[in-house]
Amino acid sequence: MNTLTFNINDTYIGLTIRQFLQDYNVGKAVIYKYSSNHLFEVNYKTVNSEYRFKKGDVLSIQLEPYTMDIVSDVEIDIIYEDDDIVVVNKPFNLIVHDDGASEDNLTDRVNHHFQRNDYHHLVLPAHRIDKETSGIVIFAKHFISLAYLSNLFESRQVTKNYICVVENKVKEPKGSIESKLLKDSKLQKMVVSNQGKLAITHYELIQYEATRSRLKVTIETGRTHQIRAHLASINHPVVGDILYGVKSSRLLLHFSEIGFPMLRTKKVEHFVSDPPF
Repeated sequence: MNTLTFNINDTYIGLTIRQFLQDYNVGKAVIYKYSSNHLFEVNYKTVNSEYRFKKGDVLSIQLEPYTMDIVSDVEIDIIYEDDDIVVVNKPFNLIVHDDGASEDNLTDRVNHHFQRNDYHHLVLPAHRIDKETSGIVIFAKHFISLAYLSNLFESRQVTKNYICVVENKVKEPKGSIESKLLKDSKLQKMVVSNQGKLAITHYELIQYEATRSRLKVTIETGRTHQIRAHLASINHPVVGDILYGVKSSRLLLHFSEIGFPMLRTKKVEHFVSDPPF
């Protein structure tokens, strides 16, 4: 069984394990499950979630085991890894989650990798990007980092930059699009609508490429197809976008940079992936 370890700093002295975990946004039900299954240890002694930390304590958590029936040998492109997260480069034309219909997905590939390397605990993505979009996906290696990262995304504490190539030459070197997006069930795509949810997109010209423009795009929100719908709404659909523009060899959209405060240090780190186009 894999073990997660924390050296308790002075901030948490006098607080309970429950309070420590809640500080990382772990839910009550998960804390109760781990406590009732006797998976918490402090200084190698089993304790429950109401144990109060003392100076010099080391918290160990036995992670619930997860074993896959079949393990493939498909390699993944790891940008960064520590005890809490793994930053992966997702290739084009691969879904992040199992949709019940596709035979392959990034989450399975990541878990195959960790099963082969004797890490038998479920590793889950903290966010998603479209099948047609390549680039960075952050995976949580345990339940604490999943809760922590999910909260960062929900509270907009994550910097998200994309690189894309769009049709036509943008007139201004910088611009912002702030409009509400709503899913049109008939068209099966996002449309600008006052009934939708607010989405904010900023773009900056990197260079012109013949009749097209290569852009750096930063999003403040994380709506479905936000970049694709927003850029199409100003007559600059992403090249290769069959849904919002014209199909070509592939969608030229890549999640290129992410920044967020790390779980243990709270120091903001940035991870970069170069676009393959």
